[in-house]
Amino acid sequence: MKKLSSYIIAALLLTGCGAQKNLYKWEKDEIRPIADATICYGGHSARNPYLWTPERFEKSVIYTDEQGQEHWFFDNMIMMELWTDNYGVTYSIANDGRYSSRKEHWQEQLDYWFDPQHGFAALEQCIADAAKRIGNPPAKRGIIFSLPDPVYFEHYTNAMKGINRNTVYWGEIDGVQMDFAKAEDRVKAYKWMIDQVRAKFAEAKYKHIELIGFYILSEELSAPGSFRYEYKEHDKTIKAAADYCHSVGEGFYWVPYAMAPGIESSKEFGFDLVVMQPNYYWTDAKWSWDQIEKKIEDNGLGMELEFEGTHGEPLKSSILSKLKNGQANPYAARNKARFQEYLDNAKARGIYGTRPFVLYTGTNALYEIAVSEDPEDQKMYHQLGKFIIENPLKH
Repeated sequence: MKKLSSYIIAALLLTGCGAQKNLYKWEKDEIRPIADATICYGGHSARNPYLWTPERFEKSVIYTDEQGQEHWFFDNMIMMELWTDNYGVTYSIANDGRYSSRKEHWQEQLDYWFDPQHGFAALEQCIADAAKRIGNPPAKRGIIFSLPDPVYFEHYTNAMKGINRNTVYWGEIDGVQMDFAKAEDRVKAYKWMIDQVRAKFAEAKYKHIELIGFYILSEELSAPGSFRYEYKEHDKTIKAAADYCHSVGEGFYWVPYAMAPGIESSKEFGFDLVVMQPNYYWTDAKWSWDQIEKKIEDNGLGMELEFEGTHGEPLKSSILSKLKNGQANPYAARNKARFQEYLDNAKARGIYGTRPFVLYTGTNALYEIAVSEDPEDQKMYHQLGKFIIENPLKH
């Protein structure tokens, strides 16, 4: 009798003797390695543009070099959102007075990405159109789906003040009301979302994209003895979510800020890949490149690349050389220089070619810089494009 893989055994233990039948055809006992991914935000109505179309996705899927030749760009995409369509409700723990998301809000994310014309359908169309021009990509483009936080309290900020300490607010699973004071109920919510995404992928029968795993939204993780651990218990809930993902052949991913709590114990939490934000871009060298390199090397991390359209003057400036009102952006040169530091240090310190990269560009900055007619924007676009497509880890 052929020996069962450890993941299949785990699936049988977690979901019963019929679990193996519940695995979908793409779900295997080996987690797919990744060289790169780009983050795609979507679902909050304040984002502009709101919807993902084939044309918008194209700048993430295809890099067009200076000679006009097209290349397959990012292999994987992380689908993410921080807030629900109601700005007063968040998908993560809020320390700013927002309410925690409920089941109906988690459903909003499913409805947004599995829209029949936009989201994943648009990405599928985009890849199919590109394949007609340049041939099929080396593999299906991988999708990593962001999991909302099952937050202990309905209103975390007020609960810390002794007000509204309600923990029974999220909704029902199989007719049972979840109480998020119980770690096991928070885990049930994670599993519900994971299974919803898996089932919808199976139903859609995409030809060019494939679900490869799930992403944890919290940028720092608690352990026993840490600040307000009793209201988070990430070692109980995150590890259980990781175990469940692995039992069904899905990967588990995290992109924390630099030096965030939980990085050193990320393997214990069950992550297959952790990619650290250097945050060098957003700060005046709060951490040195020596510190960043050491943290990456000591913990086997990947590295995030960062730029966005709203950096500089709050909500007005652009990574592009001009503001939307036509005025020159005084931060453009500095922002580009900082981004160049990312690329240069990644290569000089041996991160490039050995560790994965994740790109953060806010709501739409990758598209904006790809279509910009400004020579400096185009220079940055081509530097990024070559950095990604020539990465030895990709080949």
